[in-house]
Amino acid sequence: MVDLRHVFAGVFRGGPDDVASRMRNLMEKIARPLAMSLLAGLLVAVPSMSPSVQADTARAEAAALMNAGADAIEHGRFDKAAAAFSNALDSGGLTPEGRALAYHHRGVAFQKVGRPDAAIADYSRAIDTNALPANVLARAHYNRGIAYGMSAMPREAEQDYLKTVELAPDYAAAHHNLANLERRRGAYDKAIAHYSAAIENMSGKAQKLPLFGRALALEQTGDLESAAADLRRAVALDPEFDLAASKLAAIAPQIGSMTAENPQIVPATLAPFQAASSGHEGGEIIRISSIGGWRTTATRFTATGRAPDAVAGPAENDALTTGSLRPADDIPGKTPGRQLSSERAASAMTAADAAAPGRYKLQLGAFREHKVAAQAWDEISPSAVPLVGLSGHTIQKADLGERGIFYRLRAGGFERIDDARSACKALERRKIACFVVDG
Repeated sequence: MVDLRHVFAGVFRGGPDDVASRMRNLMEKIARPLAMSLLAGLLVAVPSMSPSVQADTARAEAAALMNAGADAIEHGRFDKAAAAFSNALDSGGLTPEGRALAYHHRGVAFQKVGRPDAAIADYSRAIDTNALPANVLARAHYNRGIAYGMSAMPREAEQDYLKTVELAPDYAAAHHNLANLERRRGAYDKAIAHYSAAIENMSGKAQKLPLFGRALALEQTGDLESAAADLRRAVALDPEFDLAASKLAAIAPQIGSMTAENPQIVPATLAPFQAASSGHEGGEIIRISSIGGWRTTATRFTATGRAPDAVAGPAENDALTTGSLRPADDIPGKTPGRQLSSERAASAMTAADAAAPGRYKLQLGAFREHKVAAQAWDEISPSAVPLVGLSGHTIQKADLGERGIFYRLRAGGFERIDDARSACKALERRKIACFVVDG
């Protein structure tokens, strides 16, 4: 092997050791610039992402997640919806208004799976941002009021309903629920005023429940003729409304026989809370957070007071069915989907097809008492049976631990989940809350 120290000895002065030292120094001087040059080339070869591109990517991701959450709610996958809205909040791509809406919509998802505490927290976050559009802010208060009602917090619910009608004086559902609260505490004049506001801001069959409630309040004031008039209107709107028909039959014989000194008042029996639309269906659809008219069923309020027994009679159960949870129509960035003719498809099912047992069923509400669940079915069955078929309904007891016992109202039996979803969408258009369950 040739010793390079001897080869370079003639080039560099000094002995072989000096030559080796000088060679190392030379190689280091050559290698360092070469390495830096190669590194610079690699850095140039890897493109960097500009801040504007990063922001666009985050916004696109957030919009996709909001759309995913909306679609999940439409299909009854509320846990998936909550996860999508959470990821949207974490994406960094939402505007302040978008974050407020994401909190609100996640609250809707939590409420639909029976987590009112989590829903209240998210509705509160949405409200506290001061970034919700004006029309959505009223609905956020209303939805939080429903959640408070589910948590047996009637005072807080009442405050939210009052805020709702302050922000949106024509919000029929909030007026209806306030009317029921006033009537239950014996403030019949205030109750009548709120029932009247609810009736004025509704149309068609939706008016039947506030008409029934106003009749109960008028009855307690001794104005049986006006009460009977409201009951007749309610029955005319829905001939299957047995509660109104029974009440009318009970008070009709007394009209004309009562005296001012000794009115014979029939005790009130049932006071359903708002079970129709939010009163905003006829308004302009804002593609940010339309919630209009999705009926949901919750638990009844704990009574905060009662009128003297001589007037009010014995306390009875109140079916709390109240409405407006539908964020899926206008999530930020969501493009309108084609309108599905699911109601026509569901209505076209034959009785034999609908009566066949199937894997998928429709859950139509959850109640604190079995009796109230049965009453709810009596109320909605005329609209529901043509869509869910003749397979009947079931009321299942569910023990949710600390949250208590609920009775789940379910109906129908579908072999294919698409058929169940179509029926559910058709029920929603009839203002009946619904989601598909397996088994």
